[in-house]
Amino acid sequence: MFGNTALIHQNLQHTGNGRDSSQRRYQAVQRFWQLYIQASLSALWARATGRSHDLATLPVNEHGNGRRLPGVQLIPISQIGGSEGRSQDFDAAFRPRQTHNLDRWVNIAVARAQSVSLPPVDLIQVGHTYYVRDGHHRLSVARAQGQVEIEAHVTVW
Repeated sequence: MFGNTALIHQNLQHTGNGRDSSQRRYQAVQRFWQLYIQASLSALWARATGRSHDLATLPVNEHGNGRRLPGVQLIPISQIGGSEGRSQDFDAAFRPRQTHNLDRWVNIAVARAQSVSLPPVDLIQVGHTYYVRDGHHRLSVARAQGQVEIEAHVTVW
């Protein structure tokens, strides 16, 4: 589970643009590993109790005629409960479950810390639940940082 120490070391050594950027990157890497460990412990607990901690997958039979809502919507993160194809990469709380997510996750966290404008996520709404089509890492970082709403392009099915 924690065997990829070269990857950890490489990310901790990344210098970025100046001391402030390096510190932000270091903090983002630390936060990623905290969330990764939490997701791993949650998976163990779920197996022991027989409960699921998996991110819901968009039902196949739901694919169909969708209409895109105009403009960008502000969606409560608590209503986003699934994924269109990345349910193995994140758990139900959108914590990273795979180490290959580290670089992208950290880059997004650093960009947010530097107030870089990121594009809205793409969501699919089925009933009262939203599924992520694009923007899993942006959503994961936003949730980890305590954000309660996220800008999104929404397609209703």
